[in-house]
Amino acid sequence: MSRDELVARIQKLEAKNRELARVLSRRNEDYDALCKMTQLVADNAPDMIWAKDMDNCFLFANRALCDRLLMCKSTEAVVGKNDVYFADLERANGQHHTFGEVCVNSDEIVKKKKKAMRFVEDGQVRGQYLVLDVHKAPLLDESGRMVGTVGCGRDITHERQIRKDLKKSRASQKLLMETASDFAVFRLMVNTSRPRGLKVVFVSPSAKDIAGITRPMQTERWFQIHADDRKATRYAYVRGFREFKFNHRFRIFHPVLASWRWMHVIATGVRQARECYINGIFFDITEQMESNAALAAKGRELETRTDNLSEVNTALKVLLKKRDEDRKALEEKVLYNVKSLIRPYLNKMKRSGLDAKQKAYLEIMESNLNEIVSPLSRKLSYDYLGFTPTEIKVATMVKQGKKAREIARLLGISTRTVEGYRYAIRDRLGIKGKKVNLRTYLLTIR
Repeated sequence: MSRDELVARIQKLEAKNRELARVLSRRNEDYDALCKMTQLVADNAPDMIWAKDMDNCFLFANRALCDRLLMCKSTEAVVGKNDVYFADLERANGQHHTFGEVCVNSDEIVKKKKKAMRFVEDGQVRGQYLVLDVHKAPLLDESGRMVGTVGCGRDITHERQIRKDLKKSRASQKLLMETASDFAVFRLMVNTSRPRGLKVVFVSPSAKDIAGITRPMQTERWFQIHADDRKATRYAYVRGFREFKFNHRFRIFHPVLASWRWMHVIATGVRQARECYINGIFFDITEQMESNAALAAKGRELETRTDNLSEVNTALKVLLKKRDEDRKALEEKVLYNVKSLIRPYLNKMKRSGLDAKQKAYLEIMESNLNEIVSPLSRKLSYDYLGFTPTEIKVATMVKQGKKAREIARLLGISTRTVEGYRYAIRDRLGIKGKKVNLRTYLLTIR
């Protein structure tokens, strides 16, 4: 090869070398961009993602792993370090860190078995309990040789606590249903192809004591319904399947107690994607129904007594009315007899020659007679029952216009005593201390 050919060949190789350098540079740029994109995608993922070499040192870690487990500010600072390094760093800073110490060494298991596996890892991280659902797999190079492990972890602490609480709640509910004595709880599954077919999922043991159910898995043998309640119960049963609700009371025969008992059943249907369930409760209400029946009987008895009392009251009203009519007739008869048989003779006696003493006696007789027949006397006797007989006499004479001296002479008492009676009368009539004339006030009484 001549010198010119050699120079040309060298120039051609140099040009090719520069082209290869440019290609390599572009590939390196693409690789860096791909690494940045991969890191960006991984950092935006909510789960923890990482890769380790065969010595369990990190080759890659995303932001979630740094923030939640390793407590590292930079993802680049993780590379080349292992889990123990960060655990010791946390403890050196006074933090309580036990994550992964009580679990199996999942990295060694994956490297030994050379297959993807799933683990649950937990522990304390900065004093807080953390549970991870971890998936790990071998990391292979282009030739298929294992060069490390890759993994991802999801924080299931909250879900684990929820499942734990739910399990505890279900255990408590089951204990409640199994130990219940005043009611029985049941859960039935509805056969969609045969709606009337019910499969027992659960029924509490108290069903035997409450309803005498000896075959709890056979719903058709649960209750022997009273003949008078079968029709209404059948309608309620059909309506319950249509509306997925059942709330009915009926009588059943309790084989253990050998008596008819009232039962109240309440149930609600729950529709799910593939299955339908009926959740319900039933309890004995015999005492309540008997109490209601007794109250109803008492109510009817009281109603009868009320009707009887109403009739008696009506009869009493009739008798009282008759009594008033008789009293008025008697008063009218007495007044008529006094006016026609007595007063004429009193008037004759006044015109006859009587001495002063005889006239006084005659006036007293006339006053007493007026008191007997006076409407004022009857009014004061009925409406003012607190009046004494003497007060009634004084009030009657005051109304007739007699003065205190005249009243004193007729009643044989002193004038001061008459004034005392007048004062007492004003007090009883409620006009004491008022500028009201006693005679005028008495004249207004009818």
